[in-house]
Amino acid sequence: MHLLILHLATVFGGAERTTSNLLTYLDRGVVRRLTLAGPAALRPLVPAHYDAFIDTSGVIQRGWFTGARELWQETRSAGALLASVQPRPQVILGMMHYPAALAVFGACRSRLPVKTIASLRGPVYEHMRRYEHGIWRRSFLTLAVGATARLADRVIVPSAGTGDELKRRFWGPEDRIRVIPNGIDLAEARRLAAEPAQGLEDLPAGWPRLCTAARLSAEKDLRLLLESFRRLQAMQPAVLILVGDGPERPRLQQQVADWGLGERVRFVGERANVYPYMAQADLYVHTCQFEGFGYTMLEALACGTPVVATDCPYGPREVLGAGRYGVLVPPGDAESLAQALASVLADLERRQELSELGRRRAEGLSVERMARGYEQVFGELLGR
Repeated sequence: MHLLILHLATVFGGAERTTSNLLTYLDRGVVRRLTLAGPAALRPLVPAHYDAFIDTSGVIQRGWFTGARELWQETRSAGALLASVQPRPQVILGMMHYPAALAVFGACRSRLPVKTIASLRGPVYEHMRRYEHGIWRRSFLTLAVGATARLADRVIVPSAGTGDELKRRFWGPEDRIRVIPNGIDLAEARRLAAEPAQGLEDLPAGWPRLCTAARLSAEKDLRLLLESFRRLQAMQPAVLILVGDGPERPRLQQQVADWGLGERVRFVGERANVYPYMAQADLYVHTCQFEGFGYTMLEALACGTPVVATDCPYGPREVLGAGRYGVLVPPGDAESLAQALASVLADLERRQELSELGRRRAEGLSVERMARGYEQVFGELLGR
């Protein structure tokens, strides 16, 4: 079969990791031809395990829904682009909400005889209620996401919670939704974790280390993390390693300076390899307002680093097995998070237990398992 993946990202995150893993681990005996369509900036971010690359930079200008007119225009452009691909793909997969909409609407508009899959990676309703304002704006997004789900031949989500939200809030068809958790290559994770963690040489010795890897943006709730870390100092002095970059960085750095924690918090910036920082940490901390899956938690588990996470919708609860493989605390509660961090840091036996359980969890969420799940969906659509 010929698979085309439409992915419009220009930075690397969890969805881009999923695309990278699909490019690498799909069985090429099943997917005999693989075409990746996306902006030129995506190309160096993912492995070149594809047969053809289509640059969408001059064709598709947006990565998120702006308005009905713009969506209509870009649907026409996407449909023309998809119709021009030769040989014609049998399955088109749109990665994330907006590319999925363009793939589904574009194929319908051009009347292409293809099967479409919308790979919706996160809880968009949770995003809407925090960051999208006005009844008309929310109504437009609800219609656009709902129509995408109902017109797609299949919808793939990384967590059951995200699928339930799609059914409840957007009238997604239950019989077409498939839950396929993200997967990880354990051997590769362990190899990368053995590399040096640069930039930590002058951190205070003897204190436990906490680590977080995330885009420094509002939805990651890193202000909550810093407030919890500040409270933790009275119970257990520790250091915090923040891996990543983003628009919130100046504000977060200023808050750290105002609290006099500059020697205890290290902003190491964007890193191509996050594993050494996780592997050297005593705890990995995940705070987010909402999360479709939370791939960095899986990366930490693969390193044997215990995870403490806020129980936000919906990924952490599923990745951590409702608290079996890590510690869950109420979202938005800085004191509960600080207490949980102090409790786990004070209990070496508990940390060792969580480390072993985390490795087992990572083994169960293998990248091969994820790839076979996608291939099963392809088989359903093509009657194989």
